[in-house]
Amino acid sequence: MFRKNYLLQMDSLILNGRPAPGAPQLLDSMWVHGIPYLILSEQSGRTREQIADMLNAGGFQNIHPSSIYTSVMAAIDWVMMNEPERKKAAYIGGGGIRQTLEQVGFTIRHNAPDVLFVGMNRNMTYKDYSDALQSLLHGARLISTDSRRTQVFEGQQMIGNEAVVKMLEYASGVPAVHFGRGTEMLIRMALRYMQVTKDDVIITGHDFDKDIRPGIEMGIETILITNGESIMEMGITEDIHPTYIVEDLYGLAR
Repeated sequence: MFRKNYLLQMDSLILNGRPAPGAPQLLDSMWVHGIPYLILSEQSGRTREQIADMLNAGGFQNIHPSSIYTSVMAAIDWVMMNEPERKKAAYIGGGGIRQTLEQVGFTIRHNAPDVLFVGMNRNMTYKDYSDALQSLLHGARLISTDSRRTQVFEGQQMIGNEAVVKMLEYASGVPAVHFGRGTEMLIRMALRYMQVTKDDVIITGHDFDKDIRPGIEMGIETILITNGESIMEMGITEDIHPTYIVEDLYGLAR
């Protein structure tokens, strides 16, 4: 195990609804040896407390909410740091967005908000999206908290949040600020949250394009977990490649 601060993609810790091979052992070892880590999640429907409870109930131990950083938290931290005058927020998504906004003092206001946070919500209607469009046309900042173009629901490929954000961008002419998985903004805000520099961390993930490539482009060390899959079709080249490649998380746990 490397003596660095770890940025761990939550999707790399869970495979098919169960802990990935070696994931609980890795986090247990980090906890025992005092190695700092931060789990990154773009599940905007859940708070970090709910995510920690889910992980602890699903086979992990000693996962504390403070070790989880969501894309919603990153987006809110960015707005508070760069545009603190924007304090009225509307949102599309689950209760995790609303609770996080209220915890830091935002006023939830769907009429003429300063910021529109967009996360996945499968119950939205044409009228709901048209109301969101009006907010953007009247000056609201568009924030995306989930970068999935598609997602699997009940075994079927469905439209994801990023596709919805692209629709709102196109309709309004307002570019979004993106904080989902695979974005530089999420990583930058995570570094700020941990109070470390890019030289102090190592990014771990199993998706080369979403987890590893952004780290490489930012000059951060990376660990690609293959889970037994071939790396030949991942887009790895001589110029763009992970710092380390491991088959599963058991290797890092030792």
